[in-house]
Amino acid sequence: MLLLTIGWKIAIQPDDPNYLKEDLIKFFERNHFNGVVTDEIVNYTSIIRATTASCRLQIARLTPDGSSRDLIRHLAAGTDRSFVVFRGAVYAQQPVLWTVLNCLWSRFLRELGLIRHISPIVNVVVNSSCNAERLPWGELQGVPACFSLLFAGSMSPFQAEAGQPVN
Repeated sequence: MLLLTIGWKIAIQPDDPNYLKEDLIKFFERNHFNGVVTDEIVNYTSIIRATTASCRLQIARLTPDGSSRDLIRHLAAGTDRSFVVFRGAVYAQQPVLWTVLNCLWSRFLRELGLIRHISPIVNVVVNSSCNAERLPWGELQGVPACFSLLFAGSMSPFQAEAGQPVN
């Protein structure tokens, strides 16, 4: 039994944090932004900058338990604002309860081999003249289908706990 357990742990590869960088750069390119991965590191992940003529975005991955929120706060200048993108929805603040539950469920599904990555939680800092909340963030959700089915309905628990997502 011990060999089976150890073999299972070895067969499951660790979550690759780089997949999110690649997905974000492609997402911004599809939406006519110039995306660049910077040398600045927060929470073991590079900061991504995306720009257009009128928009300036800085994106960083958040931890599910919300412990990295303060580390990322320094990205916002005085007139900038920030929001969180989780499961394709935009929130004014991180819905910590739901991001932790999602992380635990996603890890379980990942260990069973049903999904490849845990759903990302990203903080986006934007300049005041940019309306980045209207970008099609749903393209990044990376939600396992069985998890989505658990929360099917007119209002998800994510929306109820954090208040309605920002539209």
